[in-house]
Amino acid sequence: MREIYLKACGKINLSLDVTGVRQDGYHDLSTVMHSISLYDRIHIVWEPNEEGGMQIRICTNRPYLPVDERNLAWRAAQLMNERYGSQAGIEGGVLKISMKKSIPVAAGLAGGSADGAAVLIGLNRIWKLGLNTRQLCRLGEELGSDVPFCILTQNTRYRAALATGRGEHLQPLRKMMKKHIVLAKPPFGVSTKEVFRHIDAYEIPMHPDHRALIHGLAAGDDEEVYRNMINVLELYTLEHYEAVKKLKDTVRSRTSAEKVLMSGSGPTVFGVYSSMKEAKKACSILRDLRYEAYWASTDGR
Repeated sequence: MREIYLKACGKINLSLDVTGVRQDGYHDLSTVMHSISLYDRIHIVWEPNEEGGMQIRICTNRPYLPVDERNLAWRAAQLMNERYGSQAGIEGGVLKISMKKSIPVAAGLAGGSADGAAVLIGLNRIWKLGLNTRQLCRLGEELGSDVPFCILTQNTRYRAALATGRGEHLQPLRKMMKKHIVLAKPPFGVSTKEVFRHIDAYEIPMHPDHRALIHGLAAGDDEEVYRNMINVLELYTLEHYEAVKKLKDTVRSRTSAEKVLMSGSGPTVFGVYSSMKEAKKACSILRDLRYEAYWASTDGR
């Protein structure tokens, strides 16, 4: 038996721009993504046998989550088995994947992608395949747009990157944000497909300047960073989901957040704070207002 424990960290979008529509129907994006300290715990156990065939078994502390091919962690295990399960010493066995979820589900924080990335990384280590981060990211592209970023930040020291294309082309950033954040969400999800299906109908008045944002991160210039923390998907989500707009307004008016932004297509909104004390205070305020809220950091603290 071999086993491994991993942390699958979530992400926020410090910015998100839509730059075009691809021939495959997906949108071209340009986004600065940042890993956060909120994470799921992943435990992988492989019990090899000589009978051939690989069984994949998943359990989770969230009983409403699927534990079959609808789960990205399951698909990640199946992908690794298809590509490498026939190698010597990996002919068969039972894969048991236990996921203790802390990242909110369907929240725009890449919780599912982080879990899938952790499975790819974990099986690479358990099976001693010797795949590097670039090779793992190529595998991750087959599972979802956010998976390569999650692989990068879980398998290297990088915590931020500029992502383009569907999100799979990554430019790792040496300098990261060093702030405390509070994440809050209303009790529902937002369909990413719905948001992207309608965003093309909007005239986008302001786009993030990613060169300036990245320069601001490198220089520690909060003003320049905050000025370019723009998520163009807010145009649709805030208009059609009044509760998300209300949440963003609440974080801005009721807490000392230095910047407030929606992550991904929503519904999660996050506030940025220089002080842990202020972040914890804001989290408490939002929980008192019956929001699902968490405090975390961008530098792993």
